[in-house]
Amino acid sequence: MDICKTLIHLVSALFLCLLLNTQRSTADDLPTCQPNDFHYEYTECDSSDGRWRVSVPKPNVCVGGAPNPPVRGKSCDFQCRSGQFLDVQGDQDCHNCPAGTYSLGGGVRFNSWGTLPKGFELKAEKFEGVSFFRSKQEDHNCSLAGWKPRGDFIASYADRCAASLIYSASLVKAGKVSFEYQYSDDSSVFHFVVDNNKCLSYGDTGTTKWPQGTQDGEWRTLTVDLKSGTNIMSWKVIGLSIHKDAQLKPVLIRKIEIEGVAYSSDCAKCPNGTFSEEGAPKCKQCPKNTFSLAGSKECEICDPDTEYSDEGSAMCINRPACKETDFFELSTACDKDGKTQKMYKWVEPRLCRTDIEGSSQLPIASKKEPCPPCNPGMQRLNNSQNCTFCHPNEYSDGTLPCQKCPVSTAPRNEIAYQWWNVLPPYVSTSCNSMHERGCVTKSGWQPSGDHIHTDKGHSNDAFLTLIVKVPGFQTSEGGIVTFVFEMDCDDVKNENDTKCALFFTVESSKVGIAIVKQWGGKASKQKYIHHVKGSRAVTLTWTFQKSGWIDSYGKDKALFSHGTETVKIYSINVTNTLGGAASVCEPCPIGIQGDGCIPCDDGHYIDSNTSTCQPCPPNTILTSNRAYDKESCIPCGEGLVSLDHKRCYSNCAYRDSNGRKYDFSALAGFHSVHGANLFTSSGTHYFHVFNFTLCGDHDSDNTVQCVNNITVGKDRREQDVTSSVCRATIIPPRVGHMGERPLSGQPNSLGDILANVTSNHSALIDKMTEEGFSVDDTEMCVNFLFTSDTGTSSCPHGRSTTITLHCDVTTTGNGSIELPPKCPDGTCDGCNFHLLWRTREACPFCSDDDYEVVKGECVNGKQIIHYYPPKHCLVTSNSQPEQKTVKCSLLSGLPKEFLIAIVCGIAVIVFGATILIFTLCYCWNRNRKLEYKYMKLVANSTTKDGELPAAETCGMDEGEEEDQFDAVHFKESKGKKFLKKLKAMAGKGDDDNPFESIQLTEKSSSSSV
Repeated sequence: MDICKTLIHLVSALFLCLLLNTQRSTADDLPTCQPNDFHYEYTECDSSDGRWRVSVPKPNVCVGGAPNPPVRGKSCDFQCRSGQFLDVQGDQDCHNCPAGTYSLGGGVRFNSWGTLPKGFELKAEKFEGVSFFRSKQEDHNCSLAGWKPRGDFIASYADRCAASLIYSASLVKAGKVSFEYQYSDDSSVFHFVVDNNKCLSYGDTGTTKWPQGTQDGEWRTLTVDLKSGTNIMSWKVIGLSIHKDAQLKPVLIRKIEIEGVAYSSDCAKCPNGTFSEEGAPKCKQCPKNTFSLAGSKECEICDPDTEYSDEGSAMCINRPACKETDFFELSTACDKDGKTQKMYKWVEPRLCRTDIEGSSQLPIASKKEPCPPCNPGMQRLNNSQNCTFCHPNEYSDGTLPCQKCPVSTAPRNEIAYQWWNVLPPYVSTSCNSMHERGCVTKSGWQPSGDHIHTDKGHSNDAFLTLIVKVPGFQTSEGGIVTFVFEMDCDDVKNENDTKCALFFTVESSKVGIAIVKQWGGKASKQKYIHHVKGSRAVTLTWTFQKSGWIDSYGKDKALFSHGTETVKIYSINVTNTLGGAASVCEPCPIGIQGDGCIPCDDGHYIDSNTSTCQPCPPNTILTSNRAYDKESCIPCGEGLVSLDHKRCYSNCAYRDSNGRKYDFSALAGFHSVHGANLFTSSGTHYFHVFNFTLCGDHDSDNTVQCVNNITVGKDRREQDVTSSVCRATIIPPRVGHMGERPLSGQPNSLGDILANVTSNHSALIDKMTEEGFSVDDTEMCVNFLFTSDTGTSSCPHGRSTTITLHCDVTTTGNGSIELPPKCPDGTCDGCNFHLLWRTREACPFCSDDDYEVVKGECVNGKQIIHYYPPKHCLVTSNSQPEQKTVKCSLLSGLPKEFLIAIVCGIAVIVFGATILIFTLCYCWNRNRKLEYKYMKLVANSTTKDGELPAAETCGMDEGEEEDQFDAVHFKESKGKKFLKKLKAMAGKGDDDNPFESIQLTEKSSSSSV
């Protein structure tokens, strides 16, 4: 061992000697520094905010030499104006930037993201502590997450990780940072943090920035003041989705500007596709059909016949031959003669050529045809191009002018769009793209006669949006939205393909924006129906995207492609609206008020046969007071009641299928529980809080609220959520900063309505086992199921929450609420949540059959009867029997088992005695017959004493049968019959005795001899 250590020391010493000799020989080989080998640099600022300009050689180029003496440099707060740079190597004065370059003077700008700019740092962190996921094998790999440069912007795909973009800037004076961003997915948190060298951050100054959300394709700018000194800026995105297959939309940043930094000693080159003149503070984009390389002072023109380019291009692209997908059909607006025609237009910008052999040509316009009718409830006046709504108390089917409603009828107002020559009232279209040049026009949809379809020519990632703004609804029941559509997509393998996606969303002031339904890939022509509740104004939106951001920017695919990807919407209908008009007039059962019928009372429907208002059955609801026939009455779910026929709720009383009664009144009102604590490696802490309410009386609102205070400005995108069960993300104050308020954001509804209350525990056994709950003693669990029809990208069918009440009489107060042990944030799939509430208030009331009866000791002829309740039910003053005192019985005090043994013994004795009596009677009856025969033989005997008659006489008279004495006929009571038989045997019978008593005399004996 000592030899080995000695060898190791010798080898180490030899290696060190070789290294030193190599460095010495390298320095010896370098030439002596000449004047041209030196350059100037500024020292760090001193206490007087001054600095020196010193001459230093280039590293690893030369050694020694005679540097120029240091001189006093510009003050630390000196800056040149925009478009200039400070000539540190020359006269230390400001000069204009040459053409092809730019400078901010005392600032920096980052707007080209082909690669990560110098000075930026990327970091991706996974969560520490309790995990969302069921097993360690499902833990996510954060190496695939983080910020990715994508040319015009940098994108953060946080997934289930925390991704940070970090930049450090040294400010010579107070300045500011501004950045343009897109943040459209509420399943992630976007956080901007600044720390400076004075150990201050924006949590201390009260200007913490949680950037406000945006719409898809919408860019917003956020500006934050900075202090002098070193400022470390972090753009952090935390993915909060726990759905295993969820794909979050990225957070995008396309430009960052920082003011207040030190001088600019040189000017930056303009990136590809841009140019600048002398003294420019920024570069300009090259126009269409031109291009430029980095550092250009002008753009070069593409060949207009054979080449093309987009704005800001670095090269020209050859124009291909035109195809049928390069043009589209549209119908013109009606002219003054009421005529229209089909026309064809090239997709703009036109990139193809028609002079190449085999290219498609633009078809000629069709002949003029009569215009289609107006939409229901509308009319065309004086052959005008556009149709207008009918006036109040009028109706039209769209083919005839508007007419007054008949007497005792009222118009049924609605918005009904079936024809699309032009955009009808309340309808607008738009195009938004992550790409700066992704939308070739502001319009995203094109009217085309019997349908409206998505426009062509936009980038693959563009969001093409069709919007219908409904002014409101006539009643609080809201209305029904019905639309017919189809979607076609190129090269789609299945309906789950990420290519092509159509989103139908509903936005209101109460719930914000909610994704109702999502379709992917191909969708055949179909009808979709959605019920909008409430009387508030809503915005209905249909958004189409050819491909997601990953397909558009994350892979080597063309940003633009002209295929057949399109969506066609044939009709849109919204009932019970404030705006719009009527296509029919309906009879009014009660009468007319204003411009409509007097509605039936709450809970009444209109009988279509009698046109009268009829009440709905108990515990049913109506979605409209203009509903027809009894089928419109919708029964409440199991365990629910309804008094006003407007909503179903639990009144805290419940009876299960076995007749057990429950009272959950003590559990009524607001309740809250928070999920697992999660941390990033940098210490960011957050958790989810669940608010819910179970039951209440008729006057209770039976709703809770999750608030959002992570906003910027007055215009709030995320609204507070009110529902039966909701969840919010809470970021608590930092340790040692008690003055900070907790941040609450991303409120979501996990259950808008209570669907049912059941005691069917067998349906939850598998689910509870999978979640890690114990399934012992679940026979009396009661389940409250809350559902939400509002879908999300991860949960297209909406979310649901099951709250299981578990009977536990050992708990105190209201017990404890537990989350699934294997899924400590309340859900294992991100869509279906489960809470288990252990409480004594979940136990049923004890019934008479539940009590154990125990009889006390017999004292002085009396005993006390005790009643002991079991452990699985609650004792109330009305349900518990009172103990009572009774007289002792003969067998009282004996054990129950002993009493049973006595009863069984008596039964055996009685049975045995019965068998013995029957046997004796049978034997006695047979003996009587033999005795009678014997006496008969003796009486008729002619033989000597002691001799029997001959065998042939058989002791029977002539004509007598043997069976005569075998049959027993009871004509009198058995007691009398038995006494008579005894008398006969003794020779003392009555006159009517059938037996003859024979006295044997001495004379008879001698004659027989």
